[in-house]
Amino acid sequence: MKSLYKAASVAAFIVTVGMCVHLMNAFWLEPTYLGFVDPSKDYADMSKIQNAFESCGMDALHMCSFTYSGFAHMINGLLILLLAVAVREAFRQSNAVLAQLCYVAGFLCGLGFLATGINDIPGNALSALLRAQNPDHNTAILLMMTSIRSIVNIIAITGLGLFAAFTGRAALRSGSFSKWGAWFGFILLVPGIGGLINPVFGFTYLSLVPIWLIWLGLQFRALAARS
Repeated sequence: MKSLYKAASVAAFIVTVGMCVHLMNAFWLEPTYLGFVDPSKDYADMSKIQNAFESCGMDALHMCSFTYSGFAHMINGLLILLLAVAVREAFRQSNAVLAQLCYVAGFLCGLGFLATGINDIPGNALSALLRAQNPDHNTAILLMMTSIRSIVNIIAITGLGLFAAFTGRAALRSGSFSKWGAWFGFILLVPGIGGLINPVFGFTYLSLVPIWLIWLGLQFRALAARS
């Protein structure tokens, strides 16, 4: 299991970088250069959504936040699937039920983020082809793509909240991970569940998850050293 735990530690740190990309986009690039000032309204404006996708270019890299997010989501989604496997193995002996719950929640989270990235990169390319051939349905196609993205992203955020909470509970029961990060994982359950009621509230997870991921990466590094 040592190689799995080492890989999980690296994966957690890479996902942390991916989440920081989202933070950069949400708090700097998108409000500054793309006009996304009010999340409750601007992300529902299809003219701004279209501009965000079409203004990206090698001569305008500061306008490419949607592209950065898309690739970050795909990478994060795949690596969270690895984290789900590693967490299940870490707690399989101490609590088999919690270990399985961690895996299911992590799988849900990883799949949601992967689907979000697929919607942003190949999905956007497909959308551009459809809109070019069906200009009368330009806005409708953008609305469809945005709706799908929002739904799968909420699935990812809810899965992340459950993953962090189940991992925290398993860590407290086993005593193999440090307690502060285990308790911090329960905080991520708040945006995870809150996003099911108000999607805008769910995005507060971005400010919290890097701390939890750094903790998780450090725990797997220590676990690999002990294995």
